[in-house]
Amino acid sequence: MQTPKILFIMKQFVSIFLPMLFLSLTGTAQFTANMRNVQSGHTVEYRVYSDLNQYRYETSQDGMNLVIIVKPDQNQTYVILPDQKFIHKTTCDGMMSRMNDPVQSLEAVKEAGEVVSTASVQYEGYDCTKEDIHMNNEPAFTSWFSPGLNFPLKIVNHLADETYMEVSGIQSWDPNPELFSLPGGYTEVDEQMRPVVPEPPAPEKWTEKEFTGTLEGTFHRGERILFTVVSREYHKLSYSNQGEGPAKVVRRIIRNGKELPDNEQGPVKYRTTRLHPGEKKNLTLDWEVGDIIELAVHEGSMQISVSPEK
Repeated sequence: MQTPKILFIMKQFVSIFLPMLFLSLTGTAQFTANMRNVQSGHTVEYRVYSDLNQYRYETSQDGMNLVIIVKPDQNQTYVILPDQKFIHKTTCDGMMSRMNDPVQSLEAVKEAGEVVSTASVQYEGYDCTKEDIHMNNEPAFTSWFSPGLNFPLKIVNHLADETYMEVSGIQSWDPNPELFSLPGGYTEVDEQMRPVVPEPPAPEKWTEKEFTGTLEGTFHRGERILFTVVSREYHKLSYSNQGEGPAKVVRRIIRNGKELPDNEQGPVKYRTTRLHPGEKKNLTLDWEVGDIIELAVHEGSMQISVSPEK
């Protein structure tokens, strides 16, 4: 087994294969169909199964079998590699999905852009709602959504050449519950195909350390760093795990004595950094003078530095 090849296929799989995962099927159309996904001219074929509330997708690439089981009501997606007996668990609303999936890209564009036209059309023999979405007054996405199937039958991404998704060969189907059961005896892996190391519970006691202007040092589980911003510049925040196990830091912004709401500082999952030994991460962040940046070490030991970017 060559892990780099598996990793490449997994990343390709995430960016090409997941476009249907985030639409809840609540209608009455249980079906199986073919799904053709084209990314910059590269085509991959999949088989889709739906029982209204959960989905299964099957494909094979370079001789490797891949299965996806999606349970939207639990906000869980399972990427399964049967040949390696690997399973990767993730949420249906993660950042990677939004960045790489056509449907989540569509939803992001709809939030930031504008639906400029809506029409009732026929596609593959099904009544569909066709929507044109623009961003900055330019075409971004067009989608054909079937209310009867509660599923998009086609999505065209106008932001990239030869990039679209389409469903065909739709057939009614009596769902087999076993297709949506998770296999036993599999190793849970992360996005880089490493065995998942369970996280410990949050520390019961915290020790606070205060810094102003700049920050550098190695900090350990149970230490909470309070960094005060004194200059109106972009700041570089660097993490480096030189320990023997995973390290995790959760960041938050306190302004005028109160923590900022998530819509200003981002959800906690985007402010959480968990690194394995030897991994590093750099962020460029925009803070205001007087902000207190809290960096709480929940696990392991992390080298952390903060300095203004000149």
